[in-house]
Amino acid sequence: MKLNLNSKQMPFLPYKQRKEIPSKPGIYYVGNNHCPVMYVGLSRKLKQRHMNHHRQVQFENFENPVIRYRILPENMLNRISDLGHTLKGLENQAKDYYKPPLNDTPVPNQTKIQTSHGPVYIQIHKVREAGYCLHFNSQDGDELAINTSKLPMVTRAIQDKRPIFLIASGYYKDYEIENYPFLNELAPFKNDKIYLLISRFIPYEYEYSDVLCYNYTVYGGNSKVFIQPYIILNNQPGFQEFKRKYLRLGFTNCERSEFAKQLLQLGDFN
Repeated sequence: MKLNLNSKQMPFLPYKQRKEIPSKPGIYYVGNNHCPVMYVGLSRKLKQRHMNHHRQVQFENFENPVIRYRILPENMLNRISDLGHTLKGLENQAKDYYKPPLNDTPVPNQTKIQTSHGPVYIQIHKVREAGYCLHFNSQDGDELAINTSKLPMVTRAIQDKRPIFLIASGYYKDYEIENYPFLNELAPFKNDKIYLLISRFIPYEYEYSDVLCYNYTVYGGNSKVFIQPYIILNNQPGFQEFKRKYLRLGFTNCERSEFAKQLLQLGDFN
């Protein structure tokens, strides 16, 4: 089933009335009468996304800004198995067609996060079980979501604006089977389990998740993706001890590890 992504046939509202957008999954465009599609995005909950958007100030400075949106209908939602993957595909389709001028630009006046003290959270992406990590296809500022059942940790991370690092785990063959690019960078580690730093972000919201074995999905902004070249953690100082103590615990706080400082440096935090 296809979704109509024609901007001329979408429901729309003045951006200042964005609170009236339904709290449902869909695709949105922000622009004005002169350029209807300046920015393309996705969200599992459109209303909540625009209550705390990382480009809100930028959108408000447009001349007569308008938000257009398309909700995924129930019959479509009932047929898809991976909502995040479906939304990302629709977003890419719209971006390829409209080529919105803002999607690939830095966020103006984005606050520099200072992260020298406090919790540092990690989440493991097991390549053999979870496949290719779509975070590698994200851009800075995109919504980056992880699944976890540890709500107290998530709540604290959101409240204190603490960083989350996503780390891929798998053998060379796993990355090869799942069509990861740049396999030549991983070749020197063919005999080891390979750990890649995929992305880091600051969480701003969570929602209930119906994904099997998980209770909550966490969203983040102020993000950075590490690809081309990969950041391979295996050869980082102090990683082996860090791996033994922290990489079997799922979503966890690793601030007591000396390697947490290394993660912050690799993540380009001050």
